[in-house]
Amino acid sequence: MSARVVAALLALALPACTREPPPPSPLPLPTAHGPAFIVDDWDEAARRASASGTLVFVDAWAPWCHTCWSMRRDVLHDPSLARYHDRFTFAEVDTDRPQNAAFVTRYPVRSWPTFFVIDPTSGAILAVHAGSMSLPETTAFLDRALALRTSSAPADVALAAGYRALQDGDPRAAAARFDEAAASDGPRRTEAATAAYRAWREAKDPGACVRAASSALAVVAGSAVAGDTASYLLLCAAELAKDDPARAAAQVLAQTTLETLVQTPAPGAAVDDRADILINLAERYDELGRVEEARVLHQQRLRLLEDDARARDPRAARVHDYARMNSYLALGRGDEAVALFRERIAQLPDDYEAHARLASTLFKLERYQEARPVGERAVELAYGPRRLRYLMLLADIRGKSGDPVGERAALEQLVRENGALDARLRLDELAGKAKGRLAAPPPG
Repeated sequence: MSARVVAALLALALPACTREPPPPSPLPLPTAHGPAFIVDDWDEAARRASASGTLVFVDAWAPWCHTCWSMRRDVLHDPSLARYHDRFTFAEVDTDRPQNAAFVTRYPVRSWPTFFVIDPTSGAILAVHAGSMSLPETTAFLDRALALRTSSAPADVALAAGYRALQDGDPRAAAARFDEAAASDGPRRTEAATAAYRAWREAKDPGACVRAASSALAVVAGSAVAGDTASYLLLCAAELAKDDPARAAAQVLAQTTLETLVQTPAPGAAVDDRADILINLAERYDELGRVEEARVLHQQRLRLLEDDARARDPRAARVHDYARMNSYLALGRGDEAVALFRERIAQLPDDYEAHARLASTLFKLERYQEARPVGERAVELAYGPRRLRYLMLLADIRGKSGDPVGERAALEQLVRENGALDARLRLDELAGKAKGRLAAPPPG
């Protein structure tokens, strides 16, 4: 997943809903004979792993995450991974589901997807990878994790301490330990370097994040990691003062990295990875006023995505729907995004994401009356933190539709549901915006 998109979602957490339990995980993709995953039951996964003496591999994902769907479609159910069945218990955790709140509280997810390897006996995090992996990278990640239960190598000790600090809510201490591990040249250097800049950003230290991400670009390896790192570098640089020379230097480094990756994709890069790089560079060009170059990148991106989606099962094709929507809108082709989502809803009528994306597209096209019933259906189908996001979208739609009473009802509902959350899981920034709108005097 694009790090610039992920960053806007880092505050997402699981609301303690009082509604009826949500339906089963939406729209599972057809799978090959790969590993069998325990679905949305961390306690059962840990129990089975303890009984069998295996480690737990956890895919922490969300249905709105296009990179999550890409990994599930193309990597995680590959038959070659079945050979690990006697060494790992495989589990998938939808981080939006209220039943998974205890897992997400204990094992915080900052980017989607995040892959954990966990010792079921101690509950300790042994290894983490955030974002996309190719199949060879996934097997290498699993192989490295097998040796970590008893490792006393300094980098492994530092990484373990960093993960404990993150679990304790101390990202600054975690970042320092990750920096320590990243200084060691070993097989986990990429893991440590990426963990470091993510932790510095969580610690709200953009200067340290810029330094860590800049350093990481010189050492990270993988099909998606350089692109994600460049994206994080742009995010952290944007948080520095405009006259800080480190800001401009970081932006140049990140832009150059993205331009190189557009010309020469990393070995093993998925279509999803390449599309993220194209959108991040297009956004950078837009910031610089290089509008026509940004349009060319969007056109290139659409060709890539449409070619991949062509002739696929709808559940497999939907991987790129959000990315296609963004490029259609950027190119002034919003009607094509509307047609895409109307077709997807006809194919997959219970897909909350297709409804929400259609509502969002119609809202951006100022077709508010069309957007309203679709947005209401998205809220009805959704669960967890994504439901709160859709309540805000619905409030916007109702407001633009000339329904201040309905707008207020959606905002009040958002605040109520957020208030029911555990303090560590609340979407207080989103709820604060809702409260501000509720407190504002009526227009006119």
